[in-house]
Amino acid sequence: MDKRMFKVGFLVGILLIIGIGIYGGYFNFIPIVGDGTIKPIELAQLELENLKGEKITLKKGKPLVINFWATWCAPCIQEFPEFEELNKIYKNKIDFVMISDEDVSKIEKFKTKKGYTLNMSRSLKTFEKYGLMIRPATYIYDSEGNLVSKIAGEIFKKKLEGEIKKVIIN
Repeated sequence: MDKRMFKVGFLVGILLIIGIGIYGGYFNFIPIVGDGTIKPIELAQLELENLKGEKITLKKGKPLVINFWATWCAPCIQEFPEFEELNKIYKNKIDFVMISDEDVSKIEKFKTKKGYTLNMSRSLKTFEKYGLMIRPATYIYDSEGNLVSKIAGEIFKKKLEGEIKKVIIN
């Protein structure tokens, strides 16, 4: 093999690795290094406000699905219709709270444009301050506020509904 072919092969390999990294980052794939787990977040840790800018506290008494998302996150946007659908089915048995750490105006614009009825809140702390480095991330709590499950990355309707059924009382 001559030197020129080696350089071309090396360059193609580097570009391929960079391309896979960009593609994986865009679609929020679980990283190759690490196990893709997310840290537990207790309800008391959350510092939230509603879209009117009023501080809120999440209440116990009903199971809770919390989804950490962003308007720029493709997997987050893809899973929203499934959250909306399940919210309509289970709204009397479980609360859904969609939390972003972006400006309230961005969240409100997204909600209005898409016509979502989901409860959306803004975190007063960045997700990184909760130890959360991946979006979307979904946390499910029982009616006592105990963390039951956490899912890193996009969750699909069938899995989410299975997780919901584990915590609702018929």
